Formats: sequence, structure tokens, C-alpha cells
Amino acid sequence: MNRHEKLQKNTDNKLLKINYIGSRGEGISNLTTEINYRKSDYNFFIPFTLPDEIVVVKPTHYTKEGIRADLVEIKSPSPKRIEPKCEHFFQCGGCLLQHWKFEDYSCWKVSKISLPILRMSPITTIKTIKTSSLKSRRHAKFKAKKNKSNTIIGFNEYRSKFITKIKKCIIIESGLEKLIHDLEKPLNKLLSVGDEIDIHTNLLDNGVDLLISGIDKIDYYKLNIFNEVISKSSVIRFHRKLENNTNELLFTKDLSSLSNKFFSSITFPPPGGFLQATVEGENAILESVIQGLNENKNTKLICELFCGSGTLTLPLLKKHYQVHAFELDDESLKAVDIASRKEGLGNRVKVKARDLKNFPLTSDELCIYSAIIVDPPRSGAHLQFSHIARSKVPVIISISCNINTFIRDSKILIGSNYELKWVQPIDQFLFSAHVELVALFQLK
Repeated sequence: MNRHEKLQKNTDNKLLKINYIGSRGEGISNLTTEINYRKSDYNFFIPFTLPDEIVVVKPTHYTKEGIRADLVEIKSPSPKRIEPKCEHFFQCGGCLLQHWKFEDYSCWKVSKISLPILRMSPITTIKTIKTSSLKSRRHAKFKAKKNKSNTIIGFNEYRSKFITKIKKCIIIESGLEKLIHDLEKPLNKLLSVGDEIDIHTNLLDNGVDLLISGIDKIDYYKLNIFNEVISKSSVIRFHRKLENNTNELLFTKDLSSLSNKFFSSITFPPPGGFLQATVEGENAILESVIQGLNENKNTKLICELFCGSGTLTLPLLKKHYQVHAFELDDESLKAVDIASRKEGLGNRVKVKARDLKNFPLTSDELCIYSAIIVDPPRSGAHLQFSHIARSKVPVIISISCNINTFIRDSKILIGSNYELKWVQPIDQFLFSAHVELVALFQLK
């Protein structure tokens, strides 16, 4: 069989016992059986199941990891199974684990990071997980498609391109939920049948910052009509993404800004720019970073790698630190510069564009700092961590959304005389398989 192959529709259903929940949030089982005329010992991956359940499943795809399958029937449900709170669960792919008792779900998230960390560093303290509330997501990407009768807006089903229309969502902020309903009619007039677009939304201080991908061919006459309608909604700024991956401003009615009320600082994120998913999640990250810095009283000059649009930078400046901030995206760096100047803190920060994945700061460049904060993308920053390890900077604070790349990069530091003192788990992507962490490394 190929490494990823759709199985025939007449493939027999299988009766399985779920052994555990895997890293992607799917139930995992094992069975020696025949698939496509080949008998072997297969791992099965089944969403919406729980440990110890007896289930009937329909195999759908063969992959290099095993067999993907759809849940057909639950023969013996787990006592830890509960009724999901959202009417779209089992259809919408935004959540995967609402059917699990919350305490068990939360323990699973902690164990997902604590088990590999403690295998690598048994002395590390794993702190109590900090979890965001329902209806708190302020950053979301929706899918929209125009059919013959209407335009639907929502999220893709799990492992599917089919879009589930969202009526109510227990995860996103009410402002974003209202927006997608407000956009249905104007998008239906703007799009042609069969058009499919991405809607990037950030809920800022005074409204929604909107970026739409997939409308670059639409003429300005249609766009002006669309602008007129949505200007009466909560949208304060609207861009469209062009073919060359730049953003074209189509209207703005207010200065976009994002306050972190806990640390009293304001950032100016670029359109579609990355935000921490929730305010509570952002505060949890900031609190952990500040705590890590406070454990070394001599910290003054900080190197911030992958700084984004200043989520951490601005609060650190207000705490009287000097910061050198590095990021590849010019628009994000402009946002840091604008925000720091408006706060009267421009003399405390230096920003510089740098492709840290391919051209990391060297150990010689890093050795002038008393602390390094690194917040890489999901793929990690293996090459950059190699230089950090050789720099011998006394304090390293690592923020990660991927335990696998975190473990890989952390081993470099631990192998270079650093101790992993503590890790703070943070759950701001409720009922998904994602969990974030902040970790403090100290040079022995």
C-alpha cells in the first residue's frame, strides 16, 4: 500500500478496544487484521473515543503510522464519557475532546508534556496547568464557501474539507460569533458560487480586525458595496490578501490596538497577525516569563527571539528591562516600534529583522545578554538552540506549543550544562490536542 491511501468503501468494520488517547487527541487501538488483502498488526486512530471503550469503527485511510478510522458505534462507553456542551461537536473540527470529563481531559494534557519532560529531566518541577475559560478565544480563522442557495461560514470537519456552519460556539468570544453571522449575507453577494475563502479574525480593543484570503480577483465595485455593509458591523479594519502574499487595506474606521490590561501595555498587531488565543493564556505566559526573569535578580538586557508584534516585549519594557527583539516579519517589527514609541519606551528597545530559522544569532552575538526569551514556531528552532547552548547566557526562557520540538531543542541545552528548573503548562486551546508551556532553564 502507499504511505497514504484511501481505503475501499467496502472495507469491513472492525471491533476494537481503545487503549489510550494519542498525542493528537484520537483514541488509539491495536489489532492484527486484514486491510486491503494484507494481514498485519495495525495501529488504529479513531477520533471521539475514550480509553477502555469497546467500539465499532470504519477504516478509511492507510497511513505510514497506521489506519485512520471513523467511529460507527460505541458498544461499551467509558464512565468518563460526558455529553458535549456544543451542538456542533462530532461535526466541527475545532474541538476534539468535549466528550471527556474535564478533570481527565486536563490530566491528559498535563501528562502529554510532563511524561516526556520528566524522562528527559527528572528534577524538573511541573506546575499546575492554567486553563482558559469558555467563550474566551479572540483569534480565529474561519472557512467560508458560497453554495447555490447561501454562503456558509464555520470550521472544517475533522480531517475533512467539508465546512460545518457555526450557529453557536462555546469557545470563541461572543464578538467573533456575532461577526460570522453578520458576514453571511454580504459575503453571499460578494462571492460567486463555488468560491471558498479564509476569514482571519482578531478581536482587538475596539472591534474586529478582518483579513480575507481568496477575494483578490474581485473588482472594487463589489468590494465597495461589501465595505459599506460591514462598516456598520464590529469590523474596524479590513484587508484582503493578494496573490503576492501582501495585504491590501480596503477600509479602516478606527485605530486598531490591543491592550494587555494585566500589564497595562498596548500593541498594534498587523492584519491577520498572530495573537495569543486568549487574554488568560497571554497573561499566564507573561506571568511565567516575568517569574523566570525575577529568579535572576541581575537580569537587565534581554534578547527576545521570535518576538512577533510585541506581546512580551511591551510588558518587559514597562518592567524596566532593556530588550533587543528579533523577528523575520517586518510588519510585526513595525508594530513593536510603534507601540514602544507611543508608550514612551522607544529608548529601551531595539528591533531587528532576522531569519532566525536559517540565520540564527550566533553564540558570540548572544553572549552579551543576561537572559534569552525564545518563542519559536511549532517546528522549533534547533539551529538557534545550538547557538544559545554555546552562549552560556545564565537564564533561558523557552515558550513552546509543540512538546516534540521542545524536547528535541531542550536536550541541546541540558547537554550543555543547563538545568530545566520548572515548566508551566497552559491550555488556551480548549478541547483540542494543543497544549503550550513556558520553561525556565538556568546555567549550572
